Amino acid sequence: MVIRKIREEEYRRTQEVFGIAFEIQIAEEQLSEEKLRQMRENPRSREERYYKERWAAFEDDGQMMGFLIGFPATIRFDGNEVVCTCIGGVSSLPQYRGKGVIAGCFRKHLEDSYQKGYLFSYLYPFSTVFYRQFGYELCSETVDWEFDIGTIPNFSEVKGAACLNEHSSEKEAILQVYADYVEECNLSFVREECDWIHVIHDNPAVENAFTYVWKNQEGKPKGVMCYHKEYSDKYPRGLMQMESFYFSDEEGVKGLFNHIRAYRSHFQSVRLSVPKHVALQRILPEVSGSAFSRKIVFHGMGRVIHVEIALRMARYRGSGTVSLKLNDRYIRENNRIFKVTFENGSCIAVEDGTDWDLEMDIGTFSRCLLGCCDENEYEKEELRKIFYGKKTFICDGF
Repeated sequence: MVIRKIREEEYRRTQEVFGIAFEIQIAEEQLSEEKLRQMRENPRSREERYYKERWAAFEDDGQMMGFLIGFPATIRFDGNEVVCTCIGGVSSLPQYRGKGVIAGCFRKHLEDSYQKGYLFSYLYPFSTVFYRQFGYELCSETVDWEFDIGTIPNFSEVKGAACLNEHSSEKEAILQVYADYVEECNLSFVREECDWIHVIHDNPAVENAFTYVWKNQEGKPKGVMCYHKEYSDKYPRGLMQMESFYFSDEEGVKGLFNHIRAYRSHFQSVRLSVPKHVALQRILPEVSGSAFSRKIVFHGMGRVIHVEIALRMARYRGSGTVSLKLNDRYIRENNRIFKVTFENGSCIAVEDGTDWDLEMDIGTFSRCLLGCCDENEYEKEELRKIFYGKKTFICDGF
């Protein structure tokens, strides 16, 4: 078995392998030379921009057995901007399953990413058990809210207006509110132009999706919402399904709720998703009864690629020294004892250790360093200086 990055002429075959593996019909235009030309000249997503960032396994005769996508994106981590690889399209043809095809692709991708100095990798799993074997662990969580629009109060103390985005009229305002919203959130994308194409709806009359920016009396943008309308037996008067919901502060979220409230005569309910640390119950006065529901949802799995660099960039609590013994089946350079010394919240040294305070697998380490752990998950005070709860949020699909 040979594992390598694909050549340009092999892109079409990866699409075919994906369709066969998941029994999905691939449109012929997605396999055309015209599609390749469009991706080269005018990519409409990050995946299209990095369309050759695919590791594939081949038989000795050149037959493709399976592949995975792993393109880079810049994300936030403890106040830094770092590179994360976005995993998708993980596929193997049925006749080759159980032969180590995907494991081999992951090994090559992770080794290559380590050599490039990338810090993290992230994916949205079809199975947590399957991806744990490659060192990924459940990380960010979101809270899905759903409630009757008629229960939203009028926040009369908040003055402002909502502006409809048409033909990118509010694009700069949208970018600003998003930056405010995710500034302190680990895993959040530092979005580029290609990331915004499918987020901002510019032609609402045609797209049937509506993006509004709420601005306060001084004209400062404080909130963004994008929604489309859905009907069902449960929602005969319509569900306002939020695709995006961002705000800069409490004034912004109240302003958005005032705008949503204006739809109460022709919408029944609203559904939206926020990071786990956002407590809407502190703003909404009525959150009981059948008109409300709230559930916590796991939102993907991540892993650290380059442990040493991640430890150097991490934020700590106070000062101290901790030694960690890590086990990583796929990146041998991470299999060592890391002695970390930090002062006033910042790392000052990462050295090889001889004994250790804690032994961890790479998945657990990744979850905890990103901040997706319980405040008291570890008894030792020194460990809680490294592993503690942090704000996380990732809302970009791939």
